[in-house]
Amino acid sequence: MKVIKKSLSLAFAAVFIFTVTILDAAWGSIPTATIEKARDATVLIATDGDNAGGFGTGVIIDSSGIVVTNYHVIHRATTIRVFFYNPNDLNYYEADVIGVDPVADLALIQIKVREDMLPLTYLRIEPENFLIGEEVVAIGHMLGLQWSVTAGILNSLERPGKITPYVTILQHSAQINKGNSGGPLINKNGDIVGINTYILLPKGGWSGIAYAIRGDNVHRTVKQITETGTVQYTALKIGLRNMNEFFIKAVKREWPDQKIPTGIFGMMSLYIEEDDWAYEHGIRNFDILVAFDGTPVNYLYALKEIIKEYKPGDKVKLIVIRNSHFITIDYELSEIDFKEYLKFYDKSIKERFNEGGRLTAPPEKEEKKEGLIPPPKRLLVPDSEDPGLPDNEKRNGDKNGTNG
Repeated sequence: MKVIKKSLSLAFAAVFIFTVTILDAAWGSIPTATIEKARDATVLIATDGDNAGGFGTGVIIDSSGIVVTNYHVIHRATTIRVFFYNPNDLNYYEADVIGVDPVADLALIQIKVREDMLPLTYLRIEPENFLIGEEVVAIGHMLGLQWSVTAGILNSLERPGKITPYVTILQHSAQINKGNSGGPLINKNGDIVGINTYILLPKGGWSGIAYAIRGDNVHRTVKQITETGTVQYTALKIGLRNMNEFFIKAVKREWPDQKIPTGIFGMMSLYIEEDDWAYEHGIRNFDILVAFDGTPVNYLYALKEIIKEYKPGDKVKLIVIRNSHFITIDYELSEIDFKEYLKFYDKSIKERFNEGGRLTAPPEKEEKKEGLIPPPKRLLVPDSEDPGLPDNEKRNGDKNGTNG
């Protein structure tokens, strides 16, 4: 999130001079009128707090002034101010947090507007229709240039989530940057297909690859918060890794004495300790999960989609391969603890990356617990369920200048 300077209103006044001319022409098949409506529903969010201060983007999803944005835009904020696209009104309006979803990096806020301002222009969230190659438009405040509009296409519909595999991400080519976080990615109908959240940022600048939280995930979060005030995620709480070629080689390199079966499609458990939920419920290190409650599973994304249909506390049967034998385990599902995710947001993005833009390896544990297999030596391989950022990826908005 880009750090806010003083005199907000004066800064915004200068911005409106050029912003009005951005949308004079249609982008591909998306009509100008559709983009103008999306622009009017897009807001600028400015925050203050003891450990937070900056700005990002949000989009109105209800005529009463409910806004969806990225959680990291309002994390630890004590004051939230919202600015509308209106060259004749540079006033801000305060907003309250309705609910947050740190797992998906989403938050809902309610703008405190005057009665005579209602109803507000808002956009619909698209919950299911996403097309590869579909034209999309992103609107946001990239690099401090408020209400900037960029166009692109959907490149992939099912990228795994940055922080957790429980969230599905769209990959697209509409240019976004610091300041776009929380802004809408719309289709030709003007519906929200995603909420922009981060970019692939290799050393050297813009890569042409951007990511947005897919509309079905946004819709689910909004529905849960508006109905219950909170969000709940069912979780296995097992550290699983997809058994791809690179992972198997890494395991053999770290633990050469461990027999790893070949030709098996599944997910291996690692770093299970005696006080873990998984250990207490029968899972051991090097178990290979091949079936979940009667359904074969061989990679994390498929497992994530299945778990969505279950609730914390549900009992399921897991089939694992252990020491070349199939074992059935009666397993109780848990739920994700938001505390671990809040720690992630508290940690400076800059501290998590070295100069090359790659994730800095976590320190190895010095203490060892007796009787545990394997030793607590970190294995840096892909497809981890541990909260963290993939290599070469940074969010496009935090208070240290990497997000917004």
